[in-house]
Amino acid sequence: MDAHVRAAAEADIDGICALLHSKMNAKLPLERWRKLMTYQWLEDKPDFGRVVVSDDQVLGYCGMVYSDRLVGSVEAGLRSERMVSMSSWYLDRSLRGMGLGRDMLASSIADPMMTYATLTNSPKPLAIQDAVGLRVLEDHRYLWRKKSSSSHDLLTDVPTICDLVPPHEQVILKDMSSQPLTPFLLRADSRDNLLFFSIKRKAEHITWYDLMYASDYKHFSVHAQYLADALLPESPAVLAADGRFVTDATADAMREVLPVPRYFKSERVQPHEVDHLYSELQLLDLKLD
Repeated sequence: MDAHVRAAAEADIDGICALLHSKMNAKLPLERWRKLMTYQWLEDKPDFGRVVVSDDQVLGYCGMVYSDRLVGSVEAGLRSERMVSMSSWYLDRSLRGMGLGRDMLASSIADPMMTYATLTNSPKPLAIQDAVGLRVLEDHRYLWRKKSSSSHDLLTDVPTICDLVPPHEQVILKDMSSQPLTPFLLRADSRDNLLFFSIKRKAEHITWYDLMYASDYKHFSVHAQYLADALLPESPAVLAADGRFVTDATADAMREVLPVPRYFKSERVQPHEVDHLYSELQLLDLKLD
């Protein structure tokens, strides 16, 4: 059987969605899978990921969700970097064992001018990710639980927040407005800190407030317990943040090893500059683990 790896084109979208729906996860409808290729924040997409094609049929896919992000700081200067959120790596069983899965992943992360991240992982492909040059982005997180009530200054009205944050964060608010995320503006110590949380019920009926982005991680780290006290309900809940977002974990924070590490590849950005926005997590409404 002749099969080869190439960039996914617009004409492949229907075939990709059919493959992922029928072979990877039928619980996600075709419309949800299509979001991996029809996101609106980047009009000029280089491609739609990588496919393995045999006899004009899509039998493998590695999703690539592109975004252009400003990293650095306002004080030291911001620069634009092309980020790629990797997603939905699947190869039909009939083609496994031929090296096509590895070739597909290697092709996906070949451009040294881009930063690549896999934010949700199955333990099965970890050896291949190591082999193609991906390295651990994160292997632990910190958790905070509500300890008392707090009247921390948190703004939740998006138009008000938009008026107070700088232009590049106004763009983030606009781009993320249709995604399952909740923004807050923390005002403390004469600083404003834009935060995005994914709020979901997980195992054991615990509500998780997962930090997806903060404009100032040092500021977040200082106020994390206060945020937990202000945001979390009285019912079982935790505030969670990946370890690279926490500059100084206090005694209130509980360190927890991630079930499966997150991976990335970059010659241009630091791990803490890779957040969870503009990713498959929002497009497919996935949990962080």
